[in-house]
Amino acid sequence: MRLLTLLVLLVFAPASATELVIRDFQGIGRAETEIFMARSPWLVEWHSRPPTLHDNKPSHLEVHLYDASTNLYVGRVVQRSGWGRGDVLIERSGRFRLVVQGQATDWRLRVIQVDAAYAERLKEAQLDEEPRRPRR
Repeated sequence: MRLLTLLVLLVFAPASATELVIRDFQGIGRAETEIFMARSPWLVEWHSRPPTLHDNKPSHLEVHLYDASTNLYVGRVVQRSGWGRGDVLIERSGRFRLVVQGQATDWRLRVIQVDAAYAERLKEAQLDEEPRRPRR
């Protein structure tokens, strides 16, 4: 249901007015991203999958957000085992970095600037779901 709701929002909202990709990161295993700047509201869109279709190793992805100006921990963005994809709305401006802890997984993270109206629609769509994690 969540995926359908988000797809409807993405299809009927003009991309140029609602989102702008700030950074795109990808890798395998552990990594720390370069510092990036984002204005509230913004998203971390994430994708995770085992390196091969026939890989039976357990895969796991965790992504943590840090304030790059103070080096303070902001919170966990993703904690997922196996294949997955999703997005997390961040309502905080500043300079940030992401710390990725991946195990047997290919991952991709996109930092996307969204406008306030788009963020509100995402929050409304998420209210219809079970709580996943606190918003930051």
